[in-house]
Amino acid sequence: MSLSAVILAAGEGKRLKTGRAKVLHEAGGRPLLDHVLAAVEPLWPDRTVVVVGHLGDQVEAHLAGHGAAFAVQDPPRGTGDAVAKALPFLPEAGEVLVLSGDVPLITTGTLAALVELRRSKGAAAALVTAMPAGAGAYGRIVRNGAGDVTGIVEVKDANVEQRAIREVNAGTYAFDLAELRPALAELRPDNVQGEYYLTDAIGRFVAGGLGVAGLALTDAAEMAGVNSRADLAEVHRLLNDRVIRSLQDVGVTVLDPATTWIEADCSVGRDTVLEPGVHLRRACRLGERCRIGAGTVLEGVALEAGASIPPLTFRRAG
Repeated sequence: MSLSAVILAAGEGKRLKTGRAKVLHEAGGRPLLDHVLAAVEPLWPDRTVVVVGHLGDQVEAHLAGHGAAFAVQDPPRGTGDAVAKALPFLPEAGEVLVLSGDVPLITTGTLAALVELRRSKGAAAALVTAMPAGAGAYGRIVRNGAGDVTGIVEVKDANVEQRAIREVNAGTYAFDLAELRPALAELRPDNVQGEYYLTDAIGRFVAGGLGVAGLALTDAAEMAGVNSRADLAEVHRLLNDRVIRSLQDVGVTVLDPATTWIEADCSVGRDTVLEPGVHLRRACRLGERCRIGAGTVLEGVALEAGASIPPLTFRRAG
């Protein structure tokens, strides 16, 4: 079955107070959008459509040569309208992943599981859900007595009982394109914000007797998005934690994870020791049994096995 991906990247990011496109702000050494693309690409989508809007020319320039198509949403009228703008670039049938360009912690494993869930259930849609510590402004997942997803209620439209629901919409979906097209055409902006909600398509599927499946995240951090500088710092920390854990799992010693910062495109060999305050940037390649002294910053550096770098060193390749 043909698989496509639509990445929503038209958000203005007003709370960031910036002249840069929201999805191009960096965390973990990459623009937010690049983390999302890196999660999608191992699934080999036949086509990728990036929906742009505010400062969309920056996004298009950044992805020049990537092979993505660009749909323009101007003015912004909600997620349903954004996905509708991408439809002309998609096949009539097949399936499509829809995800946000500012959610850099989503993993390939989660996306693959979402696609497989929709296929195995024969559902019109499958969506990612989570139970974060605070439900906040996320849409609430409504289920029936059998546990089936029957709808998503945006928090601004929710009543008191619905706001008390802890399970929320993580904003990542897999759709049957043949079912999604008519559902989008029927959306109406009958809500507090006057927007076309993609989430309303879920209710239409259920009303039409079509299945909707929910994939619950084991780690709610995967749904973390960026709307402010504080959010940006938090996802940067979470990405760094993930990189450090992966290195520890393959035999790297990180003496003080709280002060060690390693970008996602760096590699470190087993039995290498990173002392407190080490920063590795721009695709460093460190061999096995190295020792990197405290407070060292390396950028694009390659080290042979057994190399030792004294504390408080700054070294940049080239």
